[in-house]
Amino acid sequence: MQVYANIFYFKRICRIGGTEQFLYEIAKKYKDYDITVFYDDADINQLRRLRKLVRCKKHIKGEIVKCNKAFFNFNLDMIDDVEAEEYYFVSHANYKELHKAHGGYIPPIKNEKLTHYIGVSQFATDKLDEYAKIIGSKIRTQKCYNPLTLEPKQKVVRLASACRLDDKVKGGERTLKLIKALDKYCEENNRNYIWTIFTNPTKVQVDSTNVILMKPRLDVRPYLADSDYVLQLSNDMETYCYTINEALGYGVPIVTTPLTILNELPITENEHIVLDWNCENVDEVARQIFEKEVRPFSYTAPEDNWSNILVKKESTYEEEKNMKYIVEATDLYAKSNTYDVELSKHKNVKQYIPKQGERWEVNLERKQLLEEKGFIKVIEEVKEIETAKKEANAEKAVKKTTKKAK
Repeated sequence: MQVYANIFYFKRICRIGGTEQFLYEIAKKYKDYDITVFYDDADINQLRRLRKLVRCKKHIKGEIVKCNKAFFNFNLDMIDDVEAEEYYFVSHANYKELHKAHGGYIPPIKNEKLTHYIGVSQFATDKLDEYAKIIGSKIRTQKCYNPLTLEPKQKVVRLASACRLDDKVKGGERTLKLIKALDKYCEENNRNYIWTIFTNPTKVQVDSTNVILMKPRLDVRPYLADSDYVLQLSNDMETYCYTINEALGYGVPIVTTPLTILNELPITENEHIVLDWNCENVDEVARQIFEKEVRPFSYTAPEDNWSNILVKKESTYEEEKNMKYIVEATDLYAKSNTYDVELSKHKNVKQYIPKQGERWEVNLERKQLLEEKGFIKVIEEVKEIETAKKEANAEKAVKKTTKKAK
């Protein structure tokens, strides 16, 4: 029978987790030692990266495993199937807190086979010693910090798009092809990227851990400005494209299809990568996104001419926004069973629905919203004090001028 030097047992190796990272860090730093990880169940990706470094085996209940040292992490389920010279329990948690949070139940850490306790920090050591006294264990805990070896710092490439993935003319299929090419590049070159895509509700399935589908929002510019590249993969139907102009204005390079509108914009190859209409060069585009060196650049969008088109009449909208209105609820408000958020706050109740004929004061925004739904009718306009004063002063000035003229 094979005798292992060191075995580490963790019942369930999850997709993410601190103990999972501990096992990986042990494997990375001490891969030259004879180490075997046993498990009952394991995430395939966690298992894949562990197996590149150390031996990993599924625990088969009743099958005896012999070793020099056995290390149990949280669970002791395998301990009866292990014949070891020394048995260690490694504490990755505050067991007093776990005991309290789980109503008095936690997996047992007291077993006659255990010979050593390890705490992964002074805090863990102190707390395990406290808990050991409670459960009647006489083993004293040894402190041993978790290993940590950091890979060289490497930039995560940040990409952003604002599009409609379900719209055929907006390049959804090209987007999926480029995602595959980027994922392939990352797999082969040990790189990472995050592509944030703001899109309408979509049935498009994106099978990549590097892509985030975001709900539509109006404030996308901070995300564009914070990106390494902004992508616009539409058909040749863009006639200005704010996304492109916004990105360039922030000094962010772009990845696009060969859009005709680009011929009108003052851009160069430095800040532009082109994906062919049929995506034949998709692998090359993926490579350039990671490897191309982009020199800092400045960009000024084409000047608009609306100052010569619009009627030059001073706006009175600010005064309109300061108006208040006395409104009256129609029967539709109650019939809709819709509660009024502002009135609920004012009356300090959770959900208040105005009764037909009930009156209250609202600002312009609320008036417009409720009026469009047919929930209210306007009874009276109430001008803000400052606006009323201005109008009164203006009226007095007119009267004075009229008297002088007489």
